[in-house]
Amino acid sequence: MLNQPIRFVGMNGTSNYDAVVVGSGPGGSSAAYKLSSQGLRVLVVEQGDFLKPAMVGPRDPIGVFLATTFRKGDFFGLVGGLTKFYGAALYRMRESDFRETRLESGISPAWPITYDELEPFYAEAEQLFRVHGSSDGDPNEPPRSGPYPYPPLPHDPLIAEMVERLQSTGTTVSPIPLGLDYGPQGSCRMCGTCDGHFCQVDAKMDAEIAVLRPALATGRVDIVTGAECLRIVTDEAGKRVTGVVIRINEEIHEIVAGTVVAGCGLTGTPLLLRRSRNAAHPEGLGNNGGALGRYMSGHHAGHVFVLTGWRPLGNRHVKTFGIMSHYEPCVTWPYPTGIVQIIGKMPVWDLAPRVLRPLARALATRCLSFFYMIEATPTREAGVIFKGDEIAGQVPPPRNAKTFARLRQLTVTAFRQAGYKAIAMRNCALGHPVGTARMGDDPSTSVTDRDGMVHGIQGLYVADASVLPSAGAVNTALTIVALALRTASIIVERRALPEDARAAGLVAMPEIRHAEI
Repeated sequence: MLNQPIRFVGMNGTSNYDAVVVGSGPGGSSAAYKLSSQGLRVLVVEQGDFLKPAMVGPRDPIGVFLATTFRKGDFFGLVGGLTKFYGAALYRMRESDFRETRLESGISPAWPITYDELEPFYAEAEQLFRVHGSSDGDPNEPPRSGPYPYPPLPHDPLIAEMVERLQSTGTTVSPIPLGLDYGPQGSCRMCGTCDGHFCQVDAKMDAEIAVLRPALATGRVDIVTGAECLRIVTDEAGKRVTGVVIRINEEIHEIVAGTVVAGCGLTGTPLLLRRSRNAAHPEGLGNNGGALGRYMSGHHAGHVFVLTGWRPLGNRHVKTFGIMSHYEPCVTWPYPTGIVQIIGKMPVWDLAPRVLRPLARALATRCLSFFYMIEATPTREAGVIFKGDEIAGQVPPPRNAKTFARLRQLTVTAFRQAGYKAIAMRNCALGHPVGTARMGDDPSTSVTDRDGMVHGIQGLYVADASVLPSAGAVNTALTIVALALRTASIIVERRALPEDARAAGLVAMPEIRHAEI
């Protein structure tokens, strides 16, 4: 479905840039948007390409499922990253997530910044991604400087009945904050091909649509696709970034710039920093303390299937509510627990063994699916394993098994009390992983400082999932965007300081030139 033409997308074609952003996912695209909105010239380097929608007729499915777009293990990058297929759930992390928290298997660390410092950027991110939501029924939602940009999405009648039955038996539910182009002038049709699908009518506010397109429209941003960033370059002392080396169609270019933002994702960013090692940083940029690739966290998630009847559910949008009342510790459990969130309809039967597909399809088309999701504990041992310039494997974070079992039981009990048949899967998977280039005050346990700048290297920043110190128990996309907006704002502020190297004339005017590697 993808092809790889090499092209620059921009309005003026110039090749002088104030900053280079590597990767166009939620972090990279948001950083490019913010930098360009403040007048900077930005080049976005993306290994993949744009997804191209087909013509959608009145009866055609709007979304294209991830598993039909890429073969297993064949994903190599996209403009917009995996937000092209995400479920558009855009939660703010809780205030407690920014403080040190004791989990069942260890400590979730305090962040080097507070929720209050990030709140203005959460609000900006919600505006950019057109988030529909409400604080009703969410007892732990953090303080807000203003209301949600848009009201919550309406429930499908089947979901409205379920919400009423849950509430009548004592379960508190809340709207899922969703980034969709919904409303009288919007393109969202509330279809059943959203979660896990590429939206062909641009109704889902992914990173490309919400922030990269507005950035390109400024005329101050170019994007080169099909381009692999081979390494980040620093000065001889290893104290300041000087640019990047990229490969396009086997041709090598060095792009000179005084600011570089790595937004390559959980494994891509630590691998790029590792590949960029030099005499001053022999184990990788930001890895003098040995933290690069470590401290991986995320969410351990399981599935609950709730039978709604014997008739297939059909094409309907169901992802509009969750259960947030188990987030914090309580008198009966000393640790944070997690959340329950409905999942959009997906053809998961196509992923089952062929002999089981008819049964899997019969069940999946008659059940609603839910995640029950808890925080995974970040430890120094958890993360990626480097072997030379490659990643040879991963060590998962430890499970909080008793907490996971508790949330599973709470979830099943809630649905059964409401009169539904519910079946819970006991296995879990790691989702929304974060932390392999995490921010912190101590270079021995972190890769970047509190502002996202790599320790000891002026002008080099990280803006993606890898920089989060922990994941809490809510979807992480909005936090990635908010952190990228904050980091980009700090970059702009630092450029205006008298002692900034650019103002002092220590950084050459950016240019593109051929280079040997």
